[in-house]
Amino acid sequence: MPTDAATAIAYVGAFVGLVGGGVSLFNMRKALLWKRAELANTYMKDFNSNPELVFAGRCLDWMGGKLILPESLRPYMPDGSSIIVHDRAVFARAVDPFLQLGEMEEDPRIQIYRTSLDAFLTWLSLVASALDRKLFLVEDIQDVGYWVAKIESEVVIHPFIVGYGYKGNIEKLIRLYRENESTYKKWVFPVNPPPKNEPPKEPATRSSSRRRRRRPSDQP
Repeated sequence: MPTDAATAIAYVGAFVGLVGGGVSLFNMRKALLWKRAELANTYMKDFNSNPELVFAGRCLDWMGGKLILPESLRPYMPDGSSIIVHDRAVFARAVDPFLQLGEMEEDPRIQIYRTSLDAFLTWLSLVASALDRKLFLVEDIQDVGYWVAKIESEVVIHPFIVGYGYKGNIEKLIRLYRENESTYKKWVFPVNPPPKNEPPKEPATRSSSRRRRRRPSDQP
C-alpha cells in the first residue's frame, strides 16, 4: 500500500508539473505576442503622429487638390504658407534622382516633396529592418501593406528608391507582404504612370492593375 500511495503521489506530482509547465509556456507565448503587437503599434503611432509622414502618404494617395503643409516644411514656402496645391507633374520632377541642385529653386514644392518622401521611405526601411529581425511580424503591422501596394503602383518614385538606396528594404517589404497573410496581401492599385514628359527610369518594382481603394482616413 505505501508503494502504491507513493506511486500515485509521483504521478500526481508529474501531472501537476506538466500542467504548470504548459500554463507557463502559454503565458510566455501570450506575453511575447503582446510585446510584438505593442512594438508594432509604436511604429504605426510614430507614423500617424508624424505630420511629414502623413503628408508624404497623401502626396502618393491624392492626384491633386490642396494639402496642408506640416509646420516643419512651411519654411520652404516663400510666404510661409500652410497650404500647397498638390501637382503630380511637379511631384514627378521632385523625385527625379537626377534632379540638379539649381532645379530645386524653380518651385518650392520640389524640395517639400523630396524631403517628405525621403522621410517616408526611411520610416518604411525601419519597418523592414524590424520585420527582418522578427521584432514583430506582418500580421502585427498590416497597415504597412497598404503603402507597399501603393508604392508598387507609383512607378514615378521607383528611380528615387533605387538611386537613394531604398531598393533592398522596399523589395523586402513587397516580398513579406505578398507572401504572408495580411489584409492587403492581394491588393493591387492601378499603375499610376508619370507625366508623358517624365518616362520612368529603371523601375524598382512592377505591378498589374486590378483594383483601387483608399484608406477611409485619407479620403480627400
